[in-house]
Amino acid sequence: MKLKKCPIHGISPIQRVDYICYLVIAIVNGIDVREIEEKYRFKPGNSAYPRRMLLRLLVQAAIDGVWSSRKIDKLAHENVVYMYLAGNEKPDFRTICKSRSENKELIEAAFEKTVTFAKALGILMLGHLSTDGTKMKVNASNDYTLSKVEIEAIREIIEHGIAIDKEEDKLYGDKRGDELQKEKIIEKLDKAEEELNTAKLF
Repeated sequence: MKLKKCPIHGISPIQRVDYICYLVIAIVNGIDVREIEEKYRFKPGNSAYPRRMLLRLLVQAAIDGVWSSRKIDKLAHENVVYMYLAGNEKPDFRTICKSRSENKELIEAAFEKTVTFAKALGILMLGHLSTDGTKMKVNASNDYTLSKVEIEAIREIIEHGIAIDKEEDKLYGDKRGDELQKEKIIEKLDKAEEELNTAKLF
């Protein structure tokens, strides 16, 4: 596979050339997703978001140690790297969550390839948080293979993300979870405005 910076159609490339997202894009672009796309094309209740785009987000999030689909949703709205990977589309957390739980093998294959090339290219910044919160770094190597430990860690990362989503579903239901914070901010602003208007009367 020839790896190169792969701009996404309609989106200006990020200026820094060392972003690992370019590696993610190159890897995902080389994966055949036609069978998966066909599976979802006429399936009711599913968004028409491209599976390749969702795969880019999930692989990048796994690299960054972001487990929650709700947090990935937020990043796709606010973070320039994730916005770039999403092609400025805005998949909601439920779409991201379902894509991860229903396409584990595809995500694992893409993640494994990304880690493998990162090792061979000596991209040491691929180190990310493991599922138990300790720092786990992929060792640089000229070998295009992964150890059993690394493969198992990748599988654990995917399963951990699915488990986090289930826990957050119990906490937040169909909400993203940060709505309450927004409501509190609005409430405080309203109260401050009311106090300010009251002070002007005196």
